[in-house]
Amino acid sequence: MDFGSLSDVLKHPVRRKIILALFERGDLSYVDLMNFVGVSNTGKFNYHLKILGDLIEKDQNGRYILTEKGQMAAQLLQKFPEKKPQPTILSMADAAVIGFAGVVLTVANPVFWASAIVALLKLELDVPFFLIIGFSTLAYALIVPGTVMWLLTVRRTNSHDMYDLMKPPLITFILLLVLLTILLLLNANLMITIKSPTIQGPQGQTDGAYWSSEHYSSMQTSLQTLLFWGLILSFLGVLIAELTCRLRKRMTL
Repeated sequence: MDFGSLSDVLKHPVRRKIILALFERGDLSYVDLMNFVGVSNTGKFNYHLKILGDLIEKDQNGRYILTEKGQMAAQLLQKFPEKKPQPTILSMADAAVIGFAGVVLTVANPVFWASAIVALLKLELDVPFFLIIGFSTLAYALIVPGTVMWLLTVRRTNSHDMYDLMKPPLITFILLLVLLTILLLLNANLMITIKSPTIQGPQGQTDGAYWSSEHYSSMQTSLQTLLFWGLILSFLGVLIAELTCRLRKRMTL
């Protein structure tokens, strides 16, 4: 038996359940086997049956049974069961460290500071770049800090408990609120203004006088605004990461 290829075949929990179900029950129909392992999508279930290959087969009645190789695989699964890491509670010290990382990631928004460089160099951008910069700033603030905090929390606790997942963004919220309050009290802020190239307006004559107008678009943001949005987006980012993870798990079943 090629244990390397066998490990690849049995690495998915659905395929392990199929092997163990047939080992315990002896033979099962297609519908009974699908219900036993808890899969409702026939396409995905057929995919897992196909991957199992020569570990399973059908008897004369069309019911699924294990082959000799499948029996050996089931015995290996019973002798060497999958060891799942035990979930732990996220301590406040760990939550503080992860939450501080969220603050650093929020303040270090690369799109915001790239915009500051553009404004400092007095570069003019076309109007479509305003939308790109605005969307990129929001996307980073919504996805990156929350996803990193979610990932660090899950790896630390080996669980997806919502109470633990919300601890780091709460710390981030408090630290950003303190930082924002200090900036307001000191009246300190970094304002960024970027303008598009000027466009000459129409020229005409009114009462014997010519007039000319210049129209341009501008984008203005500030460090205080960035911190304010970070108060909310840190929570949303963690929730989005958790919902995405749960959705991916459901899709793989």
